[in-house]
Amino acid sequence: MKKTALLIVALGLLTACEGPVYRTNLEVYCPPIKHYSPEFNEALASELEALPQSHEIIPNTIRDYAKLRDRIRACETERDKLDG
Repeated sequence: MKKTALLIVALGLLTACEGPVYRTNLEVYCPPIKHYSPEFNEALASELEALPQSHEIIPNTIRDYAKLRDRIRACETERDKLDG
């Protein structure tokens, strides 16, 4: 009998915990992208093209950086979809 009474009290307390569920807005933070002028981009391209063909590290690093910037842009696009 005591177990039954405790079970009924416990179930009553658990149903009292039920309440409305609130959704919060998801906030997405993307790192800022440094914006370069067209003149800077042209100068950078010229300098990269002027490097000897034996240099692989700098162009590979620039490609990695470009991929990172693409990922940040994708993050911003997804964030804007959630905000809109």
